[in-house]
Amino acid sequence: MPASLVNAEVPFGFGELFFSRTDPHGIIHSSNNVFRRISGYGRTELSGKPHKIIRHPDMPRGVFQIFWDTIKMGAPIAAYVKNRAKDGRFYWVFAITMPLADGYLSVRLKPSSDLFAVVQQEYEALRERERGESLLPEQSAAALEDRLKELGFRNYRVFMAEAIARELAAQDEKLKRQPDQRLSRFVGLVKLSASLLEQAGQIFEAYDKNRHVSLNFQVQAAQLGAAGGAIGQISKNYDLISAEIKNNLNSFVESAEQVFATANAGQFLLCATRIQEEMQHLFEAEAKDSTDSEADEIPRLQQQSRHCLETTISGLESIVRNAQAFRNACEDMKRLSAALEVTRIMGKVESARGGSDCDSLRQLVDELDILQQAISASLKEISSLDQLICHDIERLLADVVASRKRVN
Repeated sequence: MPASLVNAEVPFGFGELFFSRTDPHGIIHSSNNVFRRISGYGRTELSGKPHKIIRHPDMPRGVFQIFWDTIKMGAPIAAYVKNRAKDGRFYWVFAITMPLADGYLSVRLKPSSDLFAVVQQEYEALRERERGESLLPEQSAAALEDRLKELGFRNYRVFMAEAIARELAAQDEKLKRQPDQRLSRFVGLVKLSASLLEQAGQIFEAYDKNRHVSLNFQVQAAQLGAAGGAIGQISKNYDLISAEIKNNLNSFVESAEQVFATANAGQFLLCATRIQEEMQHLFEAEAKDSTDSEADEIPRLQQQSRHCLETTISGLESIVRNAQAFRNACEDMKRLSAALEVTRIMGKVESARGGSDCDSLRQLVDELDILQQAISASLKEISSLDQLICHDIERLLADVVASRKRVN
């Protein structure tokens, strides 16, 4: 291969989409004109070959580890991928792969978002680690997950939902299309659900920092002897409230996690549906102009689009159904916060009675005040976020249901 081609990129347009379908082992059964033209391989050269025929040595093995681990579980995935053409040149794609009953279907577009630039640097650094530290694919995958957390993504699935949304928005801008309102609303929903999760986490952290308050109250009561009876009762009250808060917090945070995960999954599936619909239109156009078309793949794309939309609608409806339960949990937390305030006031009264001998007790009461204020502030913010989320879901459901009618 000529050295001049190693670092040369194969050009293609932002409106061009790659398509391929493989069996469960990654053996290519079908490919479209764009894939064949950019990769430089003919139809017969690709058919029956493993998809890794176009793998570029610059790609971290950890990315493919996550890729295969995910689709083997029957879940869709997306990834930035650097490929190598037959003549040695390279080209980047953002690949979306969906499991089928008899294999996998993949549609790929040209990436151009600001996140793409970050990914290129991260891939290079990870590949260097793989070489320098002889990382196994599993170790590389774990390193990538850790790095994504450092970059602000909770996990790879959150990252790919963000990436696909950014790439579609960038594509719309490049092609001078109107912004996709469905996508914009989903992005807003994901941000709201992230804030919801953050507020739930803040309540958990505030509680965790004060988990020793009850024990400290008991110590104070023991030190005061007979005069510490009231403090002992305050300690018991706090124990009861604390135990109930702890039980509620687990389900409270789990509910927030579920809302966040469902919103991210819905965003990803809606974007995947749009890309599959675009691929259908391209196949239909190819079928009119050429006999060298994969138009017989259209039914599979339609089936996947319907499946993605149905799953998205189901996820949104589940958030709506769980919204009342989440509101009930908020009301329970507000009740406990009020009880905590009563306990704090009782402690404040007792510390005032004790004079200078109760400086440590006053410090405990101040800590309790901080906890109560933190919980109250977060609950107020959560109530506001909950209302916004429900409003956004109503609009999104209307949009997505309309999309389902169009696909069907």
